[in-house]
Amino acid sequence: MFLQPALAADSGSAFLDQTGAASVLPLLLLLLTTALLFGLYRLIIYQRQGKELTHKIIELQNALITSQKELEDMKKEKHRQLDPYSSPNTKSLFLCINKDGKIVSVNDYANEFFGYEKEELVGKNVVGTLVPPKDSHGQVLSNLIDRIKNNPRLYVDNENENICKDGRKVWISWTNRIIYGPDGLPAEIRSVGFDITPRKQLEEELRQMTIIDPVTGVLNKRQFLDDGTKEMKRARRYKRDLSVLLMTIDRFETLSSEHGTAFGDEAIRVAVIACQSSIRDSDYLGRMADIEFAILLPETPLEGAKIVAERIRDEVMRSNLMVGDVKIAVTTSISIASRTEADETIDAVLLRAFNALRSAKKRQNNIAVAEEPSA
Repeated sequence: MFLQPALAADSGSAFLDQTGAASVLPLLLLLLTTALLFGLYRLIIYQRQGKELTHKIIELQNALITSQKELEDMKKEKHRQLDPYSSPNTKSLFLCINKDGKIVSVNDYANEFFGYEKEELVGKNVVGTLVPPKDSHGQVLSNLIDRIKNNPRLYVDNENENICKDGRKVWISWTNRIIYGPDGLPAEIRSVGFDITPRKQLEEELRQMTIIDPVTGVLNKRQFLDDGTKEMKRARRYKRDLSVLLMTIDRFETLSSEHGTAFGDEAIRVAVIACQSSIRDSDYLGRMADIEFAILLPETPLEGAKIVAERIRDEVMRSNLMVGDVKIAVTTSISIASRTEADETIDAVLLRAFNALRSAKKRQNNIAVAEEPSA
């Protein structure tokens, strides 16, 4: 009797278990299907994102390649614009010279600047065509190429006088670079140059203003004394002769009062011309005062200086000085002094010449007198 309810209970539990299992299974299937669909969706999304990312990467790579190409084209264009051998617009001079000094190549502007036709310079030695063997200041340039090759660090930049085909002289500032061959020796010199002639002309004008007397065109007193100091040091070092002439125009104030300033200008001009025509290129002529001129004669003993003084005195005396219709006789007095072992400065020699001139003019005019140096 008591077993029936138990059996009934067991039968209900079994029914419930079967019913629950039947109801859970579709849910599980639904969840599994949902998970699979979600996974498939995510896979599709990832694949799409991957394709988009790949496409983006390809776009970026293409853009980078395009940018690099554009940059390379810009570089080539810039190089073409600045390349001295391909650009007709450059205003720089470019030369390539081999180890023997022969021109290997030259840009169009250099040809035009120096006045040559295209390729006319190629094969010619730079010295004698573009570079003079010696410039206007006496600097030797015939061995310039060897100096650049042997001392490249000293000639990274240099300024020198150059010559054009028509003989016109110009100043160029060069920047040089040595190109070495497989043997390690200089093979070429590549140079870039700029015209600095206007600057050099201005420098020369300023220099002339500081060393040249503006009225007569001879050395001013300061420059004469500077040059005299250098020559005196050289003469003392090598025990060489050196003489000085001191010249003044006789009766200058009296004649100026009689004939006016025109006489003074002409008298000074006559005296300067007489001195210039009687001395060597290696001698120095300077204006020490209004009518007092000094001449420095290196490598000249006293006897030789006397000859020069007499030549100047005679030249002035024979000159025909005209003021209007009036002919005026002009004479000069000149003193001579030579260096002695006791003289340490040029001033000492000039002082003796000055004293000799003052003593001579007390006695007479139109005279050349020398003070015999003491031993």
